[in-house]
Amino acid sequence: MRVLITSGLFFYALLRDRVIIQGELGCYHEEAAVKYFGENGQEFVPAHSFPVLATLLDENPFDRMAIMAIENSIAGSLLQNYRILREHEFRVVGEVYLRIKHNLMALPGQLLSEIKEVHSHPMALYQCLSYLDDKGLKMVESEDTALSAKRISETKQRGLAAIASRRAALIYGLEILDEGIETSKVNYTRFFIIQSKERPFIQGSSNKASIYLRVVDGRGKLLKVLEAIDRHHINLSKLQSYPVLGELSRYYFHLDLEYDDMAQFEDCVSELRTCTESLEVLGTYLKASIHD
Repeated sequence: MRVLITSGLFFYALLRDRVIIQGELGCYHEEAAVKYFGENGQEFVPAHSFPVLATLLDENPFDRMAIMAIENSIAGSLLQNYRILREHEFRVVGEVYLRIKHNLMALPGQLLSEIKEVHSHPMALYQCLSYLDDKGLKMVESEDTALSAKRISETKQRGLAAIASRRAALIYGLEILDEGIETSKVNYTRFFIIQSKERPFIQGSSNKASIYLRVVDGRGKLLKVLEAIDRHHINLSKLQSYPVLGELSRYYFHLDLEYDDMAQFEDCVSELRTCTESLEVLGTYLKASIHD
């Protein structure tokens, strides 16, 4: 084994890292993974859904990590993934933001005027709705952006196009007919880099943490949490609630906290434990730049 150093974090890894991605090769998860890890020879392991991604990580805790989308600037938070993190007790060791650029691609040698149908994930189609309506193109939903590109490449069907990443076009030998067709150019997805708690981890420098907690139901209970965070001069950059399964009006709260040094964060957590029913630190890591 060797020590891999990336984004200011130290963790043990095998000589050839395996990174689980949600989607086919060429998906935006893979683009984000390359942005975070660099072109270091990682082996990307596709998972067709987030629950499958979690299962693959549970089954291979020592030789695999995963990258998981957690929120998008247009679509909002992915609530099921907050639940997956807590229920599987995954550790968050990093984050990365990816500017989502949607591209229209098809088999080489075709004109845009020859395209009749566009296949992609429903969210990608929605984010390109103005362009597709303007061109009068029929939209066909599929499970994944990159999978749409892969199917066109395999079936050699002309008159069809996919919306996917530039990386997908390169992998599957498609030609980009138009790029940057998304309606909003302020389209960023935030991804967590996660690993099993069983995998060895050596903490490097950090200035951000993800935690989840529960408070006793009652007036002013959550306010005490917020006041404690403020007293320690920590920035609360994310507060997300999601229901406790099987319990009405009971919620978990996911918080992302930004701090100056670890002692400051640890003092804050100590106080938070006095005003919460339960609290778990999912991980500490370096804050990612959004517009890099």
